[in-house]
Amino acid sequence: MQPRSFRNSLDHTLSFIRDLDRARNLEDVSAQVLRHAAPFGAEHVLSSTFPSVGSNGRQQLGNVLLNRWPGEWLTRYVSLGYVFRDPAVARAQSAVTPFFWRELNPIVRDDPAGRRVMDEAGEFNLKEGFTTALVTLDGQKVGFSLAGRHLEICAETSGMLSLIASYAAARAIAIKREKAPDGPIVLTAREREALQWAAEGKADWEIGEVMSISEHGADKHMRSVRAKLGVINRTQAVAEAIRRGLII
Repeated sequence: MQPRSFRNSLDHTLSFIRDLDRARNLEDVSAQVLRHAAPFGAEHVLSSTFPSVGSNGRQQLGNVLLNRWPGEWLTRYVSLGYVFRDPAVARAQSAVTPFFWRELNPIVRDDPAGRRVMDEAGEFNLKEGFTTALVTLDGQKVGFSLAGRHLEICAETSGMLSLIASYAAARAIAIKREKAPDGPIVLTAREREALQWAAEGKADWEIGEVMSISEHGADKHMRSVRAKLGVINRTQAVAEAIRRGLII
């Protein structure tokens, strides 16, 4: 790397760290990641610990740290258990070296299931991606991916983005631990039912239909759930509820 390029890369990384220190929730962390990665074509970010043996796709939502993935695609990905067929996940679990999704093409040529995952991701503008795996101080392995319609990431940028990924994942883990509600969470039967349907990917109006209540009533249940769990959106509510064993 040339001295000027190194200086620019270092300045960019330090700027990101300063912005990250001001992040107070996971949405802020995701926003800062994308703000600093957008010049390289990144439109989406997802970071999560890896699935454990015997877990199902939906339980994996409980391990999500950063989520700016297309919502419809994430719902489909989770409901169909694509995490266990995703070649990017398999590659990241087996090595910590950053890689571009295009490097997986020779592998998925003879893997129809893996090819299907990648092709369908492309339909949601996740056409090109960059993934790195990180190991935390307590031994957790975390996957971190940036994706978009077209990425412009060179070798030196790859190193900088790997640093950004490590700082972002560490900050996300710290925030998740800090913000976890203390003590038991008690949901009413109707709140639990609404949350269970939300985990199935149903919108508020659909939840209202199956529960024989209005869309407003379904939204009211979900707002109460989010408040009790200390989260700010539906995906985080489902993830936190699964983590706490409130739904399956």
